[in-house]
Amino acid sequence: MADKLTKAQRRRNMQSIRSKDTLPELMLAQELKRRKIYFAKHVKSLPGNPDFVFRRKRIAVFVDSDFWHGHRIRGHIPKSNLDYWREKIRRNRRRDATVTKELKAKGWTVIRFWEHSLKKHSKRSINKMLKALQ
Repeated sequence: MADKLTKAQRRRNMQSIRSKDTLPELMLAQELKRRKIYFAKHVKSLPGNPDFVFRRKRIAVFVDSDFWHGHRIRGHIPKSNLDYWREKIRRNRRRDATVTKELKAKGWTVIRFWEHSLKKHSKRSINKMLKALQ
């Protein structure tokens, strides 16, 4: 199936997608600040540039997009350019697994949240992270 958008429209659409400071990340940051919990964001010195880092506790937190990280139920693959998207999401999932493995090998605890779980079950997700921080 051909793309319904022109190349220019598709390019503009893809450029507008955020990789940092997404709504779920902002919600989580706001809650952490409200509780006066210190954190660093998008730490480039760690594998995978975790979205949130708690250095003293050696905890790295990632907020994974349902689409880009291939959630089995909520992630969908566009009908156009199907092979490209399947491979792209497969590579992203492989990279996620590699990053998690690398961080754990360096003594870090890795917590991954799905975008939808932070939006729909924010209290449960935050409690999971707070438990790890204790």
